[in-house]
Amino acid sequence: MAESVVVQFTAEFLGERFFGLPESNAVRKLLDKSGLGIAISGSSSSKVKEMMLDIQHLNGMEKLLRLLHILHQISIGADDLQTLSNQGASGIQMKDSERINKIYEYIMQNFTQPISLDEISGILNMCPSTFCRYFRKHTRKNFTHFLNEIRIGHACKMLIDGDVSITEICFMSGYNNIAYFNRQFKALKHLTPKAFRQAYHNR
Repeated sequence: MAESVVVQFTAEFLGERFFGLPESNAVRKLLDKSGLGIAISGSSSSKVKEMMLDIQHLNGMEKLLRLLHILHQISIGADDLQTLSNQGASGIQMKDSERINKIYEYIMQNFTQPISLDEISGILNMCPSTFCRYFRKHTRKNFTHFLNEIRIGHACKMLIDGDVSITEICFMSGYNNIAYFNRQFKALKHLTPKAFRQAYHNR
């Protein structure tokens, strides 16, 4: 199963002046850059991942300090950072962020089942066409393509982890048509599911 850990906070969660302090300069620059989307690689990636997983089990001041430690770790690993877009997302309002998170959450909980446009757009009380435009605007991805990415990623894990038949994996990944599943898999991975499994085990 695909999993994610999300830590949310507002820009003023430590007061309006905190990130204006000289000691916070590196973190402030990081937050300014974050509107472009940031991918973390290298040694910083494993360190941040470990701290993100650990923060779920902390409370009170320990949790706050760990969040600051995470921000500090990301800010000092400049060589390990890559921006994901040339256009900032700073114009997205908090309400929009909450809406997109709501959609992500629903998809991650239900992608193994059929999800219609009527169903997903109804979560935000939008008609399908309005929802599609909204989703693309805020994620820069087509909704159907995004859903296929999640499902095919899940299928890849199952192909690697066990000996479940490809037909079973198709249905367990949210598809109800093996031919369509094979087409989507090849479009994203440039291999058939069978070839993908063989290539992995050959390595």
